[in-house]
Amino acid sequence: MNEKFNIFLDFDEDIENDFPRVSFEVTKYIWNYIEKELLIPNKIWVNDKYKYILSLIIDKFNPNGFYQENIFNTDETKFLTPKFSTSKSYKQASLFVYSSLIGKDIKPNEFAILIYDAFASLILVYTKKLTKADFDGKKQKIDFQLIDSFLFPVTLEKARNQIW
Repeated sequence: MNEKFNIFLDFDEDIENDFPRVSFEVTKYIWNYIEKELLIPNKIWVNDKYKYILSLIIDKFNPNGFYQENIFNTDETKFLTPKFSTSKSYKQASLFVYSSLIGKDIKPNEFAILIYDAFASLILVYTKKLTKADFDGKKQKIDFQLIDSFLFPVTLEKARNQIW
């Protein structure tokens, strides 16, 4: 939708054989949906001077791991949303998703919700214009039929390193 945002999806190397085989189109749809439904109407990030680089790092949940508090955390999924690194014209952040749901057989709809919550958690760190309730309300209107229409399963190469 907007060249202002570049999204990368990758995984911790130890889960390569179990990485979700979900099309990059799912992540692309989720970001474009958030941009259209929440960022643009609320003038968040879309009119500032920066280009944004977001890296999503997917890994298995470790029940013994230490995770930051996050309003999107559940018993089986944790999100780490560190602050942006900023240069003259870029803001970059790596978002970490740790989930016991991660696996090569995760359904596209389940993966879409994980990605949606990861993006939402980052956005809420940086704005007071939106709330979790705003994201929860919009989550109900995601086009899951469209998500189900994307090719599944896909090769590892078509699932990772998504850039647009």
